[in-house]
Amino acid sequence: MTTSSPVVRRRRLGLELKRLREGAGLKGNDAAKSLKWSASKLSRLEAGRSTPTPADVAKLLDLYQLSDEAQREKLAILTKEARKKGWWQLYSDIPYTTFIGLEAEAETILTYETVIPGLLQTSQYAEAINRATGPGLTDEALEQRLDVRMQRQQLLTQHNPIQLRAVLDESALCRMVGGPEVMRAQLAHLLDMADSPNVLLQAIPFSIGAHPGTLVGPFVILRFAHPEDPDVVYVEANADPYVGNLQEHEVLFDNLRANAISVPQTLEMIRSRMREL
Repeated sequence: MTTSSPVVRRRRLGLELKRLREGAGLKGNDAAKSLKWSASKLSRLEAGRSTPTPADVAKLLDLYQLSDEAQREKLAILTKEARKKGWWQLYSDIPYTTFIGLEAEAETILTYETVIPGLLQTSQYAEAINRATGPGLTDEALEQRLDVRMQRQQLLTQHNPIQLRAVLDESALCRMVGGPEVMRAQLAHLLDMADSPNVLLQAIPFSIGAHPGTLVGPFVILRFAHPEDPDVVYVEANADPYVGNLQEHEVLFDNLRANAISVPQTLEMIRSRMREL
C-alpha cells in the first residue's frame, strides 16, 4: 500500500496557495473576482476540498505574481500528485474518503473510542458494527466497507508502520458486538495487536465514573511527519468533522490518558473480559 495520498497533497497545495494569496495582499473574494471565479471555488481549493487543475493553479500563481520558476515547478508537481486517485476511490460507497486519505499518510494516530477502533477490528466485528449502524446497507455496500476497513489496517503492519495510541472507554470492551464468539475473537485480536511496538492501548474503567470524554464523544487526532502538513482533529459528530479545535483535543487526549489505567492493566482487563465470555 502506498503512503502517498492525493488528499494530503491537495491540502498541502491549498495551504500554499492561501499563503501566496495572503503574501500578495489579496483577500479571498478579491482574488476570486479577479479570475471571475466564485468565492466558494477558491475557498474549496485553499481548503483542499476540491481537485485542482493545472490551469487553475497557473492562473493563481500568475495573479500572485510568483516568478520563482523552481517554486512554480514544485507546485506544478504537487498539483499533479493531488490529481491522482487513491486506492480507496475505487470504491463507490465509502462515506469517509477524506479521512482515509489523511490517515493514509499520517505518522501517528491518537484516538479516543467507545467501540473498538476501525484499525483494530476483526472482519466479523466490523461486519456486525456496520450492519448495526447501517441497517439499509446493501450486501455490495457492506462488502465494500469491510474491504476498505481491512485494507486500511495494513497501515499498522507495513514498512515504517503508523503509530497508534488508542484510549478506549471500558464500554468498548464490554459491549456485545456480533455475539460471544465474535467478541472473544475481537478481544484476542486486540491482545495480539498490543504486542506490536507501534500500538499502545489504554482503557478507562467504569470505576472512574465521569471523565473528560464522557460528553465529548469519540475523536481522532492525525499527526503528520512532513512540516508542511499540519495536524488535524476528526470529530465525527460535527457537521464538518474536520472543524474542531486541535489544541483543545490534544489537551483532552492527554487528560484521557491520565484517567486511563496502564497498558498492562488494560491487557489484563481484556483477558478478564475474555474469561467472562
